[in-house]
Amino acid sequence: MKDKNKFFVLPLLAIIAILFSYNQPKPKVKDETVLVANNITEPITAEPATAKQTKPVENNLLVGNWERTDAPYQIKILAVQDDGSLKAGYFNPQSINVGKAMWNNTDGILKVYVELRDENYPGSNYKLNYYAEKDALAGEYFQAVESATYNVAFKRIK
Repeated sequence: MKDKNKFFVLPLLAIIAILFSYNQPKPKVKDETVLVANNITEPITAEPATAKQTKPVENNLLVGNWERTDAPYQIKILAVQDDGSLKAGYFNPQSINVGKAMWNNTDGILKVYVELRDENYPGSNYKLNYYAEKDALAGEYFQAVESATYNVAFKRIK
């Protein structure tokens, strides 16, 4: 009698396992970046500013004051240098030392890299793309102390 139960229970368990595997939530796409502005969550669906536009992307579009959409952290870009460096500051809300700030225009996409070198910020960094249609910077923040990466976005402060 026990052998009959084995042949019945094993296929039943396999069917249950298959059914539960189909009901699992799909993982979020890692590259999905969310722009949060005025308490509205809106995915950035368009591509970053690219060379496909009718006129070249102006590097000086990066100059300005940028505030993170989820917290009062700011990047202030004062100048875009021809050598690929940026004159930039970071505030949380007090000034945090910027160890390195760089930009590049790869295939028409404006990219920004800001590395922080200060107490509690030993190499934390931002890797951001400029989105012309939203006038926003979005990408990833690597928090070195936690060794964690977060999707972030910045809006221009006017």
